[in-house]
Order: sequence, then structure tokens, then C-alpha cells
Amino acid sequence: MKRTLLTIGLIVFTSIAHGADAQSGPGMMLVPWAGDQQAQVKADAFYTPTEADVTGADVDLSIFTSTGRFRLDPDASYNPTIGYEFVQYEIGSSDAALPDDLTDVSIAFGGGFGNVDLGETFGQWQMGYTLGLGYAGVTPFNDGDAYYGKADLFAVKAIDRDTRWLVGINYDGNRSFMPDVPLPAVTYFSRLNETTTYAIGLPFSQLTWAPDEFWTVDIRSAFFFNFNGTVSYQASEDLKLFASYTRRNDAFTLPTGFANRRLLFSQDRAEVGLSYDLGENLVLTVAGGYALNQEFDVGFDSRDPGGLRDLDDSGYIRGGIEIRF
Repeated sequence: MKRTLLTIGLIVFTSIAHGADAQSGPGMMLVPWAGDQQAQVKADAFYTPTEADVTGADVDLSIFTSTGRFRLDPDASYNPTIGYEFVQYEIGSSDAALPDDLTDVSIAFGGGFGNVDLGETFGQWQMGYTLGLGYAGVTPFNDGDAYYGKADLFAVKAIDRDTRWLVGINYDGNRSFMPDVPLPAVTYFSRLNETTTYAIGLPFSQLTWAPDEFWTVDIRSAFFFNFNGTVSYQASEDLKLFASYTRRNDAFTLPTGFANRRLLFSQDRAEVGLSYDLGENLVLTVAGGYALNQEFDVGFDSRDPGGLRDLDDSGYIRGGIEIRF
């Protein structure tokens, strides 16, 4: 119960950067580890053939992502951890407005301050932090303006067995929304009954309903960042079927000479797929679906983007792998 409640609220907070799998942000510290595992690595490949508006040029869009975290002292509370995130766009097109490649890579270190006593009024809080550095641009490591910093400070307080508070502040210099401002997060999470857990907060909320041992419905919302809704069915001990709707947002710094130095990409995905657990250390995922509202914009952030190219809605395929040891 304790671990389930902690996971619900903390996954919500990790959405502040790039979603629940963000591993160079608070997620690498806050999402609980399974047993005595010391490393977790995920990789994902997405491909869709589509067309650009205005020009009608064919666009072959591939997106490769990988995240991972490695804890240095499994016996420590909020043990020291190293995490990374990697995103690579490959865009095959004759449209001169679209770059061939885009890369976002970041690495961070996280640790904990232990329990901090804030007095009789506020009580004991378990506190931690992350510090990281990233690069998001067209040519890897060749543009000094494409480097950015990342940092998080967070605290968790247990009210009782079923109730927790999470507060934190996040800075991500490559965030698609207000990258120049540290953003606060406050989340209250608890259990409504034996089948439903929830998290309510700003800017993040989540609802998870598991009516039996087979079905799970999970909805996560992070205002201005992303949305994820998933329905999954545990067909067997090893096989899980799922359907989901998600929204993706990424940002990259353009080379000197562009009037607006940031390229923003947003995309919605409606997807069905399956995950197969090949044992304690390996999970494979195969999925397909429809990509909608695919947009390349230029501007400082997502509050006032200038349209560059819209891509047609299109079918896609996706494959993933997760390794734990």
C-alpha cells in the first residue's frame, strides 16, 4: 500500500519535464525501485510516413528515445543516483524548412537530504534533489546556446498510511513551457477505496482505477505539458494488452541566424499494443496507432508558437525494450 501510494503521486510530479519516464529529473529519485535492482534502461523507436502541409513534401519521421537510471548505494534512503535521457529525431524530407536531425540528451545526479524536521507545525519531510546538464539542438554539441541546466528540489510528507503530500520546484532550461522559470508543484495523493487511487495538484493530477486483477485505467494530466490515458488488460502473468492516448512535446535550439531560436514539436498518439515480460529483467513492447496534430513550430515556448509545418495525420509503428538488473 505504501509503495503504491508513493508511486502514484511521484509519477505525477515527474511529468514536469518530459513525462513519467523522465530520468534526468525528479523521476530518477522519486519512482520506487523494484526490489534490489540497481539499473533500469528503456529504449523506444517510433516511425511514421506522412506529408508536410504547404509543400506537400513526403516526410519520414523517426523518433528514438532512451532513458535510464543507475543507483550507487541501494541500501541508502534516497540513494545517490545517476540518470539520463536521450531523444533523437531523424526527418527524411525534401522540405528545406525541416532539419535532418534533432538531438536532446541530458544527464543528472540526484541525492537526498534525509528527513528534515520543519517544526511542530509542518513535521518531518523526506527531502531530495537533482542537478543536471543537457544539450538540445540540430548539431550535437556544436552550438553553445543549445546547452541547458536542470535542477529539482522536492519533499515528501506522510500524513498516514493512505495519504501523502509532495511539494517541489523544478527548473528545466529546455522545457517547452516557460523554460526560463522554476515551476512549483504541489500534489496531494491518497486512496479513495480498494480499487481507486488519486492525486490532485497543480499543475499535475492523476487517477488510477484497478477494479480487479486484470484491468487498470490510468489517467495523468500535466497542464501545459502532456496528457496520458491508458487502459490495460493483464491477459496472463507475462502478457499485457493496452490502449492509450498520449500527447508529446519536445523542444530544440536552432542554429544562429534563425529569428526564433527554438523549434517546438507536438504530437498526439492514439495507440494499441502489447507488452511481454520475458522474466525479471526484460520487457518487450510492440505497438501501432495513429499520430494526430503533428506540428513543428518556432518560438520561445508553447505559449506563443509560430507555425512552421503541420504534418498530416498518419499511422505509425513503435517498438520498445526495458532492461532491469
